[in-house]
Amino acid sequence: MELEKDDLRALYNRSAENNLIDPSLYARYRVKQGLRNENGTGVKVGLTRICDVVGYQMIHGHKHDTEGQLIYRGYTIDELVRRQKEAGTAMGYETTAFLLIFGHLPDEQELQAFRTTLLHNIHTDFIAAKYPTSNLLNAMQIEVLKMYAQDDNPDNDRLEDRMVKGLSILASLPLFVFSCHTSEKLTAYPLPDGSLAENILYMDRQGGSFTPEEANVLDILLMIHADHGGGNNSAFTDVVLTSTGTDIYSCISAAMGSLKGPKHGGAANKMAQMYDAILEETGITTDPAVLEDVCWRLLSKDFGDRSGLIYGIGHAIYTKSDPRVRMIREACRQLAAEKGEEEAFAMMEALEQTACRVMKKAKGVQVCANVDFYSGFAYRMLGIEPELFVPLFAISRTAGWIAHHLENRQNNRKLIRPANIYVGERL
Repeated sequence: MELEKDDLRALYNRSAENNLIDPSLYARYRVKQGLRNENGTGVKVGLTRICDVVGYQMIHGHKHDTEGQLIYRGYTIDELVRRQKEAGTAMGYETTAFLLIFGHLPDEQELQAFRTTLLHNIHTDFIAAKYPTSNLLNAMQIEVLKMYAQDDNPDNDRLEDRMVKGLSILASLPLFVFSCHTSEKLTAYPLPDGSLAENILYMDRQGGSFTPEEANVLDILLMIHADHGGGNNSAFTDVVLTSTGTDIYSCISAAMGSLKGPKHGGAANKMAQMYDAILEETGITTDPAVLEDVCWRLLSKDFGDRSGLIYGIGHAIYTKSDPRVRMIREACRQLAAEKGEEEAFAMMEALEQTACRVMKKAKGVQVCANVDFYSGFAYRMLGIEPELFVPLFAISRTAGWIAHHLENRQNNRKLIRPANIYVGERL
């Protein structure tokens, strides 16, 4: 006798209580759910020289909130964006990726050579315009694993060879994405003298023009998403697999699987959907009373997706400010002026301020907007479709995944194997 799918579902539902764990047991056994300490800080699980995320200081055992900082190899994201603007090119992401992977800022010759490498170190023979999946991030995982199959020596453990493979993954990902998105196989970048941001805009618009300000905004988005400390879920997933000694294709594919989860990579989409719902309800407005009413309704599960969340508000580490928000907010301000979207941007700023104020009243804690609050808005102004938000995040974050993979493979040869405490029956 074979159990049909409906029978299996019914059997599982009848047995669901066998997986239920008394929540009080976590405290009794001092198990830190989500690898979080009681004060919300992350449990220390490793060391890194790549990236630091600063939102508080511990003084005499007490947590004191500070202005947020995102630091890549000693440089704040504010400093890197400032350098990008002074250079007058949309090559901030190339500079950031080089810095994360190699540990120092490139000189002009190194930067140009690295940009050329990213546009030519690609695998295109097996790129498909159609995939057996409707999810672009899943299609990216498929293509990365296909690269393993095409590699003559995919399990080579030399660090320099792992790095070369990683750069090949990073270089190929945009072509994977836009081949699938446009249903047209792309085997080369259309702008051989352009930056990655410029090529992405060109491919998304299928040859349409773009302004320097648009390229600048996308470049900043790629920069601020390139890494976020070694403790974010997808980087940790990458590191866990790296500890087994497996190949870099498997590690980055797994990290993408982590990013696909709505609690990690999909918040910009949620924020965009929430903004659309608010816009439909209120129209464009900066009226504090109107926006405050909407925020209270969101928290009381009386509006939006009824989740009780105000998407884009609050962060596990940042409380006073998210440095990524500082960067993308100002970039959005300039792009909104170029596109005649000043009123929409003013509403975003007013909503940000109101939501933080309402959260303070409701929860009794200081919160700030996080990077997702403005990311979706920026993508929308660029004409980028919501289904591309997370894939673009993944393209950007691949630089950080490569860097953490190499650092951990070089320094930590121990298999990551945490423990669980058995609290089931003993028969």
